[in-house]
Amino acid sequence: MNKRFLALVCSAGLLLVLAGCASTPKPNADGSPYWTTSTPNNTRTLHFEVGSAKMSTPQLSLLRAESAAKDAIGRWASTTVDNALVTFVEEAGESLRNQQTLEVLQNLSVQTVNIALRGVSVAERYTAPDGTVWVLSSYPVKNLKDAYKQQTDALERKLEIAEAKSDLMMAYLESQLENDVVEP
Repeated sequence: MNKRFLALVCSAGLLLVLAGCASTPKPNADGSPYWTTSTPNNTRTLHFEVGSAKMSTPQLSLLRAESAAKDAIGRWASTTVDNALVTFVEEAGESLRNQQTLEVLQNLSVQTVNIALRGVSVAERYTAPDGTVWVLSSYPVKNLKDAYKQQTDALERKLEIAEAKSDLMMAYLESQLENDVVEP
C-alpha cells in the first residue's frame, strides 16, 4: 500500500509541476518576457500597458519606460471616459444638446483622467541585453470609476455654488431695480 500511495503522491506532484510549467507562458524569441508583446487582458479589475525605452543610462531608460506605460494607460482611460461620454450624450438625446453642458461634461472627462492616473503601479520590469528597458504597468479599473465619481461630485458642488451665487445676484439686481424705479 505504501508503494501505491508513494506512486500516487509522485504522480500528483508531477502533474502539479507540469501544470505549473504549462501555465507559464514561453518567453519571446529574443528572450524577453511574454508580456512585452502580449499584454495581460484577462482581468476585469486591472488594466495593463507596456512601455519601453532605451536611453543613455539604465535609470533614464526605466523612467522613460514607466512614463510610456503610464501614458498608454492615460490614453486608454481617456478613450474609455470619452466613449462613455459620447454614449451618454447620444442616449440623452436633445436634452443634452446644450453646448455649455457638453463643454462641462468634456471638462469632467479630462479632469477625471488626470486624477485617475495616480493609481498606476509597475507590475514587471525587464532589461534586455541591448539595454532596452521594458515595463508592464497595471492600473485598477476601480480607480477610474472612483475618480469619475469624485469629479462628478466636485462638479455638482461647483454647480450648486454657482446656482446660489446666481440666485443671490438676481435678488440683488431685482432689489436695485425696484429701488431705482421712479413712480409716475
